[in-house]
Amino acid sequence: MPILVPGPASPQLSQRLSEISGLSEVKVSYRVFPDGESYIRLEEPLKGDVAVVVQSCPPPQDKRLIELLQLVDASRRAGASKVIAVAPYLAYSRQDKVFLNYEALSSEIVANVLCAMGVRAFVTVNVHSEAVLKYFKVKAVNVDAFSEIASYIKSLDLKDPVVLSPDRKRHPEAVRVAQRLGCESAFLDKRRDPLTGSVVTEEKALDVMGRDVIIVDDIISTGGTIINAARIVSKNKPKRIMAACVHGLYAANAVEKLLAAGISELISTDTIESGTSKVSVAGALSSSLRQVMEDLL
Repeated sequence: MPILVPGPASPQLSQRLSEISGLSEVKVSYRVFPDGESYIRLEEPLKGDVAVVVQSCPPPQDKRLIELLQLVDASRRAGASKVIAVAPYLAYSRQDKVFLNYEALSSEIVANVLCAMGVRAFVTVNVHSEAVLKYFKVKAVNVDAFSEIASYIKSLDLKDPVVLSPDRKRHPEAVRVAQRLGCESAFLDKRRDPLTGSVVTEEKALDVMGRDVIIVDDIISTGGTIINAARIVSKNKPKRIMAACVHGLYAANAVEKLLAAGISELISTDTIESGTSKVSVAGALSSSLRQVMEDLL
């Protein structure tokens, strides 16, 4: 019987997933020692059950990853027959390839460690690069949350909306949201310096005067890409500009910077739990987990 093992980074999502899927939650003791080290213990045995460990890995990524490994190890020590690791936001997924000689391939390291710990299946949400899934030696599933984001946006009072991707590569995601809304989509082109990480977005005339613009991306980290897009859009006098993402990392005071750049509303999911988590991925995760568990059992 599958049992949900909630991680300290995902308490609300774990509870929602439990309610939707009908999985019981095991109680987990969690504390931090004075030197910053994490302590995790399951308070009851699993007795051959399948453990579904739910732990997102946003900043501080290294700490959250260690907690994920602790949860996997504790589940196995508690008697779990199999462990499914659910990391709604997978740290290091943007380090999916080598650009310079002698770089560490961080996403492959994460996959190798999880598999070595005995994880039998892995589930994530809108991983930045699907190439990462190939590093797992077990079944790895990428859940799409953009339909949930689109449903939330559709519930808003929008005026002649247009969905904008701040990067041509992510335009297919904007197209999916736009199709759900029954509106048009557009994209901007950007270039990122591989050494400095700085982003330059090319200017582009957009037909958005008096219209609601929803900028969508998979991740908002420092917000630089969204801010560049908002400044370009603002020149074309839209009614308002909103930004929606799956993973709201919001590093380096990103929220304040985004609001200052003219973003009227920020929308993210509970893959990373914050004040902008207006959309839950629990339903999408539940559907995917059902299939994963059927394959394992």
